Amino acid sequence: MPASGLVSSPTPKPMQTTIVVLDDESSTAFNVAQAVASLGWVPVVQALSPATVTNGTVTNGKVSGLKHVILTAGRAPAAAQGLINAFVQAHLSRLPLVGIGNGALALAVALGLKLTDERPLGLGIVEVCHDGCLSFGNLAYRFRAWTPRLPRLVAQDLPEGLDVTATTPTGALLAFRHQTHPCEGVFFHPESSGTPDGLRWFANVFGVRG
Repeated sequence: MPASGLVSSPTPKPMQTTIVVLDDESSTAFNVAQAVASLGWVPVVQALSPATVTNGTVTNGKVSGLKHVILTAGRAPAAAQGLINAFVQAHLSRLPLVGIGNGALALAVALGLKLTDERPLGLGIVEVCHDGCLSFGNLAYRFRAWTPRLPRLVAQDLPEGLDVTATTPTGALLAFRHQTHPCEGVFFHPESSGTPDGLRWFANVFGVRG
């Protein structure tokens, strides 16, 4: 016991990595990881590979206390869509899954979305109108966000089991969630400077760790 008679506090344990960002070929994952880290989490970026799917765990079992997996992708359709399909089917009921940008599109495709040949939603700033669900709960009903060039989809394009959570004012699909599993996707990029409220969205999804 210290001379003061007070019991010293135990040395804090290093924070466990609890969020993995899976990506096929882009730098988006590192920007997402940086945004998540600003909330106090310790994310790790991992390339999507056959081992990720076949060994039944993420990062070959090196991550303990895993709570979330974020999917990002370099383009649409994703270069590794087959691997993403297999990963989602293997982990949908085991881990909360979040898709961002092209990663959200890949997640929706893995869950049954059929891509259309409609004129794409243009690259740039869009206005997000949401349903007030938990991930959008404290955000203004309409807020600005940056989106990559994506197929123009509407709520009716979503497969059975997925609900729309956000659209543009004209009805273009911007976000969805699974009806029975902790799984959701946003077609915009919350980590982008073009999405001023993006960190608040991340905080709603993952929480803030002090």
